[in-house]
Amino acid sequence: MIRVAVFAPPNFEPLARLPHDPDLQFGESVDGADAILMSPRYGATLRELWPRMTSVRWIHSLGAGVETFPFDLLRQRDIAVTNSRGIYADGLAEFVIAAMLWFAKDFPRLIRNQAARRWEPYTVERLQGATAGIIGYGEVGRAVGRRAEALGMHTLTLRRHGGTPIDDLIAASDYLVLSTALTPETRKLIDSGRIARMRPNAVLINVARGAVVDEAALVEALQQKRIRGAALDVFEIEPLPAESPLWGLDNALVSPHTADHAADSHERAMDLFLRNLAHFRRGEPLENVVDKESGY
Repeated sequence: MIRVAVFAPPNFEPLARLPHDPDLQFGESVDGADAILMSPRYGATLRELWPRMTSVRWIHSLGAGVETFPFDLLRQRDIAVTNSRGIYADGLAEFVIAAMLWFAKDFPRLIRNQAARRWEPYTVERLQGATAGIIGYGEVGRAVGRRAEALGMHTLTLRRHGGTPIDDLIAASDYLVLSTALTPETRKLIDSGRIARMRPNAVLINVARGAVVDEAALVEALQQKRIRGAALDVFEIEPLPAESPLWGLDNALVSPHTADHAADSHERAMDLFLRNLAHFRRGEPLENVVDKESGY
């Protein structure tokens, strides 16, 4: 008998696909559980559950981000941690390209002019020949890079073990794309000093985590038009508070953390879990193992 503790929203429809098998038991208690299936929003509860997780050997996150997991504790035991990285990469990369086009073609101007019934030809920009600097070259970063290069863009990349030095990458980028994991090292990685290194015509696009950017410094740069704009799918506080200045900025594109929410996203996350569950039952290597030392 393998016992799996499940922590996910009750309206997470793919839970109905959990297999009915006499050798599997799904429930809400970690007492005696061999594994945990968890939505990322419940990650912080692992700390309080820790004393009761004596038999847990595997934790799977239905999301890609695991920054809320208590890795200081998880490193103390032989518990495998896996996540859903990769399944959201295509959707996020498409959002990034859409954001680039939003600014390059000045779609806000089209919307304003259409609403005003105003015929006003203007000059647009091509993405071809522009430079995309990608910080975080994992599944999402590579998906962005493939699409950018297909459009004739130049790409600069920064990953954990190499790539273009970050300050050089920022200074050379027309579009600065953040797709890195949130760790203690990447928290507020893009601070006021690095924002100041951006080109005046540059656009910051964040599909990583809100805390990777010093949001107050970004707001100030946008208000003062020191950079061209920002497209943000993630924020320091979510939902984005109504009083946030970002809502009212004409050079900010605000997305409610839904850039990767395609109709089949949850189903694909469940597919990955079920594959890993089969691996776990057979004692096989798991997919998408998280490095507990680095935290992603």
